[in-house]
Amino acid sequence: MGALNPLFLLAGVATLVPIILHLFHRHETKRFSFPALRYLERTEKEHARQIKLRQLLLMLVRVAVLLLLVGAGARVLFAGMGGAHPPTAVVLVLDNSMSSGLVLGEQRVLDELKSLGRETLARASDEDRFWVIRAGEPWLPAIAGGRAEARAAVDATETSAAAGDLTAAIERAAELLRTAELQEREIHLLSDLQRTAFTLPGAEPSGDVPVLAFAPRGDRPDNRALIDLLVGGGLPPLEGQRTELTVSALESVGDTARWAVRLVLDGRVRGAGTLSAGAQTTIALPSTSLGWVQGYVEADPDALRADDRRYFAFRARRAPAVATAGDPGLFVTEALGVLAGSGRLRASGSRDAELLVTQDGAGLEARGANTSSLVLPPEDATLLPALNRRLSDAQIPWRLDPRPAAGETELTGDDAPEPLRGTTVRRWYDIVSVGDPVAPTRTLGEVAGRPWALEGADATGRRYLLLGSPLVAAATTLPVSAGMVRFIDWAASEWAGAGSYPVYATGAYLPAPVGATHVRFPSGRQLEIDGTRTVRGTGEPGVYAFLAADTTVALVALNPPAGESRLQPLSRDDAETAIGRETDLVTDADDWASEVFRTRLGGEAWWPFLLAAALLLLAESLLASTRRGGGRPAERPAAAHPETSGATS
Repeated sequence: MGALNPLFLLAGVATLVPIILHLFHRHETKRFSFPALRYLERTEKEHARQIKLRQLLLMLVRVAVLLLLVGAGARVLFAGMGGAHPPTAVVLVLDNSMSSGLVLGEQRVLDELKSLGRETLARASDEDRFWVIRAGEPWLPAIAGGRAEARAAVDATETSAAAGDLTAAIERAAELLRTAELQEREIHLLSDLQRTAFTLPGAEPSGDVPVLAFAPRGDRPDNRALIDLLVGGGLPPLEGQRTELTVSALESVGDTARWAVRLVLDGRVRGAGTLSAGAQTTIALPSTSLGWVQGYVEADPDALRADDRRYFAFRARRAPAVATAGDPGLFVTEALGVLAGSGRLRASGSRDAELLVTQDGAGLEARGANTSSLVLPPEDATLLPALNRRLSDAQIPWRLDPRPAAGETELTGDDAPEPLRGTTVRRWYDIVSVGDPVAPTRTLGEVAGRPWALEGADATGRRYLLLGSPLVAAATTLPVSAGMVRFIDWAASEWAGAGSYPVYATGAYLPAPVGATHVRFPSGRQLEIDGTRTVRGTGEPGVYAFLAADTTVALVALNPPAGESRLQPLSRDDAETAIGRETDLVTDADDWASEVFRTRLGGEAWWPFLLAAALLLLAESLLASTRRGGGRPAERPAAAHPETSGATS
């Protein structure tokens, strides 16, 4: 038993009023009996007991009425009478990530999660404090307020195409609750508990904060999802050349059927293919002219429609111009010839080239203002002083020093381009700084913890890429592997040329290209780019257009992350470490209302108290009226008393 407003119990002193009045009327007086009135004394004695009982009942009724009113005002609670709870700080983590758009039966998963959120708010009081975190839109701040504000936030939530990082959302929720003033705290996790949304093995992100999590039962349907799309093997198509799109499908255990996919360009179907779970297919792209090209590949919709379409955008460009200086060696010359014969590059002079492949630093002084340089070191270490002198004259603040001993190791580095991965290096030079670079440098490959491929820019902004080994078979396995042609193609088309088009997932922060002043979202919404030069809130899949006035600066395609297409739920065994040790899982939506607000004080008795008080007031009125109407025995006729009639005879 308890009370939500315990200070109101002080009003109970008002019960002394009817008691004092009752005692006050019990004063003793000196009485004289006249002979003519003595017959009334006997009548009074007969009714005295009844009168005293009625007065006592009236006092008790009035005291009881006051006690009931005090109990109602103090909001007295009794265990086992419902679900009242003390003021509680609650964070509703509502998972509106892409997977919440899955349709089960007649409704989306998100619709069920929102209904559970409304159940929480329906059982909340005005003293509760709420925050709403949308796990599928992590760039948004938590929405704070009372239950009215939380209800509006829940009702306004729609599915995002971004991934839901529930581990980060729970950590954020726990941090909010640790700053809350209320003693009682809970996290209500409304999610499909998709396994890919958690960091496993987990580290109990909620800590000691109690978490009530919805864990829906039942199997998830097989999802026919397109999870990857690659244009031209990762390199932008060239003007007038045909290329291919490679589309990948999500693996599935039970689905072995094949289904159709379609290529759509400018609103028209321009190609088709078939796919099966876990497989890939290629669709030929027609030759394109210079300029931007955008489109998508789609499959027939299923229960989760957001991953049935993948977008792409690229800019068809001319083949890059490449020049050579010095003797780059047999393997480089052969690779350049293969690429030139297939139209992937064209020969040019040093000043007009986009890429200069220079052996021993030859020709660096003749490069053009927009020419990037791939610098290859000599095979003979005695020629290093000449290379270092040319690097210094070209304002490249690095030199190459011979190593005292050789070895064999694999090239490493998170930023290493794909053609360099898996390369073995047998002989290499140390790349040593001789001054502060005027522009940031980046290591694209390492051997033994030292830079092997280093990119930067000189004082005029011209880019350079230094290699630590000559491209000969005695120094590295790259020249005699299939990666040699791909490496030269990458250096000409991607590194020095227009570059590859980075793959972004929905929800990512997009860096704005130089010159862009506005960004247009796939829905048509257009925003001005702020001073951070970063676009946030990219929860829509599709093509984002960066604009300078009415000119298109760049197009970037964003697609849902592949992890959101994998609908496998978190296992109960992993729930404790993935969420927290104070986690309760609710598997049936009908049980949610009875589980929220874990600290229960019992049911409030204000309405039974008020009802009982009203009934007692009615009884008090009846008792009081009975006293007034039937409490005058002395006024009865004298003939009614047999003893009186005998005295007068």
